[in-house]
Amino acid sequence: MAEIDTRDGEREPNASEQPPQRKRFRSLWIFLGLLVGFVVYAYGFQVTEVSLDKITDETRQTRLFQVVRALAQPDLLTYEVETTAIDLAYMVPCPAGGFEAEPVEGEATFTVDPPCAEPREVVTISGSGFRGNDDVQVFFVPPNGIELRLANVRTDSVGSFEVDARLSNRPDTEVQTIRVKSRLNVGSILSPVNVEGDNGEMLRSPRWSQNAVQTLDLIIETVFLALLATTLGTLIAMPLSFFAARNLMRDVRMPALQLGLAVAGIPIGLYIGLLVSRESRRLIETLPDSAWLHGAVAVGAGVVVARLIPIAVPVPGSNVTRTARIAAGIAAAAVGLIAAQAVVRFSQIGGAWAAARLGVFDFIGQFVVLLGQILGAAFDVFAAIGLAGVLAYLGSRLGYRLGRRVAGGLNRLLSILAGAVAGALLAMAVGQVLAWLYQIVDTQTTVVIPAAVGAVLGAALAWRSSHRGPIGIGLAVYYTARTVFNALRSIEALVLALVFVIWVGLGPFAGALALALHTIAANAKLYSEQVESINAGPVEAVRATGATRLQTVVYAVVPQIVAPYISFTMYRWDINVRFSTIIGFVGGGGIGFLLQQNIGLLDYRAAAAQMLAIAIVVSTMDWASSRLRERFV
Repeated sequence: MAEIDTRDGEREPNASEQPPQRKRFRSLWIFLGLLVGFVVYAYGFQVTEVSLDKITDETRQTRLFQVVRALAQPDLLTYEVETTAIDLAYMVPCPAGGFEAEPVEGEATFTVDPPCAEPREVVTISGSGFRGNDDVQVFFVPPNGIELRLANVRTDSVGSFEVDARLSNRPDTEVQTIRVKSRLNVGSILSPVNVEGDNGEMLRSPRWSQNAVQTLDLIIETVFLALLATTLGTLIAMPLSFFAARNLMRDVRMPALQLGLAVAGIPIGLYIGLLVSRESRRLIETLPDSAWLHGAVAVGAGVVVARLIPIAVPVPGSNVTRTARIAAGIAAAAVGLIAAQAVVRFSQIGGAWAAARLGVFDFIGQFVVLLGQILGAAFDVFAAIGLAGVLAYLGSRLGYRLGRRVAGGLNRLLSILAGAVAGALLAMAVGQVLAWLYQIVDTQTTVVIPAAVGAVLGAALAWRSSHRGPIGIGLAVYYTARTVFNALRSIEALVLALVFVIWVGLGPFAGALALALHTIAANAKLYSEQVESINAGPVEAVRATGATRLQTVVYAVVPQIVAPYISFTMYRWDINVRFSTIIGFVGGGGIGFLLQQNIGLLDYRAAAAQMLAIAIVVSTMDWASSRLRERFV
């Protein structure tokens, strides 16, 4: 096609008809681009110290071959070894008149040429009658009996060998010894029965080496470390991911009065919720340490809560008054907290009782005890967050009702007051965090000044909102969540493991916490991006029915993200298995600790066993996750 028609019907020249000057400029730009790329890569090679001289260095090649050969022989099996030592008298240096040792008698013999020599002299050691293709070690033994290795040599197919060795610098007037050792792996038994071979010789099987047993123990620990980290991280990341989805948060707006009262209820709820949870625990701890008693309290309190819930959340058409609903809700929350603390004590006391009586299965009772401790700590958090959410909701409803009933200057005044209170409380919370971080004891610096600044900023924001409409808090929450997730993701799990090792000590618990925190940040980002890519049609359809925001998420968003969430979670477990092999280098538990130790000791055969175990587990995880994705995703 010689020409291209434009909208104006004018002829536009194609590439072959470009003016010669434009072609030259294009060629010049291409040349400059190639030149810049050449300079960049030249500098990159310089800063990375690329050198073929190091690759071709014979010493480095020899060391590399030794390491590669050791890695190709993982330390998995061991044998019972029978060692045969053959000694030959030798003199260093040669005495006056020379020296002639008596020849070695037996099936396996060896000679040394010359029969005596000066220190550091090279001698030739020849042997015959040994086992074919066997490893033989040659030692020089001075009168003190210490074996000094001279050479390692492998016999040929008929059991002969010849090797040149340099003598040690150990001159002595007494007779010394040249010793040749051969080792026979006779094995130990995997089963208590020896097997007789065709020639009548007893054949024995090798046993797993100690390194193999340690590798198996730690690779199992690694898998479960990754499982716990993935489970904890996923459970926390799922709800948080909705706050980091722009399509769900961008249209969340709230009037200043409603927002101020809701925000003011959050710190108050956190403090009161934590206080109530701790007081309820003290109340339960005053009861006798009886698992049956605490179990009965938990069941009885649960029955009471079940009776109160229908009153607090009545069905449509019921004649329950609002006062009765509020009272029933408060009573259900208080009794439910008592039931939760009773369950914690029941788990701790009952688990300890079971652990003392389950024998080899005592780990089940210990798990129940630990589960009780975890629930006890979690209930404090849940109580604080739950009450903060309740007070925030009540504050929001109060602000909504006030905003509908009052207008004009009074509405603006209430909004400014609510914004000032909310800003002061938030600023004081930030001041307390900074006081803890930097150990600031000045109350004016950490309380008074932040409260004043926060009140001014909150009042200014409320005044601005009164003129320009509701405040877009959704995007503020979105950007805050994304910033936190990005900050956590930017910190490698290896660094997080170092911090948690300081906190909880060496071991897999520190590694699980580090991986869990990294999983929260990584999965929350992946989950939120999946939420942002959903089809908007079902969301709009559900909203058109008058559904609340929560109902929209449940019925329009969740069905579209279940399959991707499962896929991301499986993939994260695979990642955590590989991560857990690395955090062991800093004491985070798992097989990485043993791998780092063997590499540090230059025991590459032992390290090869750990590398093989890691490869097998990662391959198995990849196969299992692919099968699960085929079935459920």
